[in-house]
Amino acid sequence: MNLSGPLRRALALLTLLLGTTAAAQAAGVGFRELALKDPVGGGPMTGLVFYPATQPSEPLPVDLWRVDAGRELEPVPGRYPLVLISHGHGGSRWGHHDFATALAREGFVVASLDHPGASYKDANGPLAGTDAVWLGRALHVRALLDGVLADPTVGPSVDPGRVGALGFSAGGYTTLLLAGAVPDFGRLDKYCRSKKQTVLCGILPKVRVTRPDLKDTAEPRIRAIFTMAPVGVFFDKAALKNVKVPVRLYAAAKDEVLPVADHAGHVRASLPTKPEYTLVPRAGHYVFLAPCTPETKAGEPELCEDPPGVDREKLHREWTADAVRFFTRTLAPAPVKP
Repeated sequence: MNLSGPLRRALALLTLLLGTTAAAQAAGVGFRELALKDPVGGGPMTGLVFYPATQPSEPLPVDLWRVDAGRELEPVPGRYPLVLISHGHGGSRWGHHDFATALAREGFVVASLDHPGASYKDANGPLAGTDAVWLGRALHVRALLDGVLADPTVGPSVDPGRVGALGFSAGGYTTLLLAGAVPDFGRLDKYCRSKKQTVLCGILPKVRVTRPDLKDTAEPRIRAIFTMAPVGVFFDKAALKNVKVPVRLYAAAKDEVLPVADHAGHVRASLPTKPEYTLVPRAGHYVFLAPCTPETKAGEPELCEDPPGVDREKLHREWTADAVRFFTRTLAPAPVKP
């Protein structure tokens, strides 16, 4: 059936309004575990997917966090954009749960994962410092995207044409790979010879090449990226020239792990189009992790100590709201042609 231009536009508007109404009717946030396969090593890979739910959700203790979502709640029918989250070195799929739940409450599906060879479980294992991790990260996220779309519960609610990515530290680096950046691992060796005291060089003095077959890390389905304190030393202007999607970039002024000038600031100056950028005064590297619970403070105190004058809870309220605004704008439905 051929529809006239006005009728086609009216139907498109109705679809958008129905999606908005569905999100507004969400009583809470649901989540479910995803059992995935590591596309690099072939073993199991654990993921999560968050979504608008028809039932209220109460904060739930999970590992060292309290997550404002309920397990396996009924999804609100709709068609939603998808945001994929990549954690930092030694992190986990729960480390940015507040971004995930804030986005889900506003009508997004959000997925995260434990990166094989880079999560809290195995960051010091045999893959540490190899290209299987530093290139494989992007392939893990691609597998997560495919896994969400294939999930029988949540997959039908995702609009595959409206996908973004969010990441912190090594996860911020991963979002750049997904957007088309091509890392030059040789830059790390030069950097560490000139700046031997950096935290990064103590953890990662060089990247060992073990998988020369891992090359294609760009994911064309990603339409926008939100990156916080990314590892940036691998990139120069040539390495970032293919990053054409909108970029929201955050940096911490007192970042003790990835100094701004060498990483986030360097990325900002090297991108072909200047990103939306915020430098957070006084803050250190780990401020971008979710606000800590008493359990987190007891178990991982170094991740929870912010300098005087830095209110992590307040900042995260601002940042999660900013993520909602950024992805709402950059992942908007394509305009209907007349």
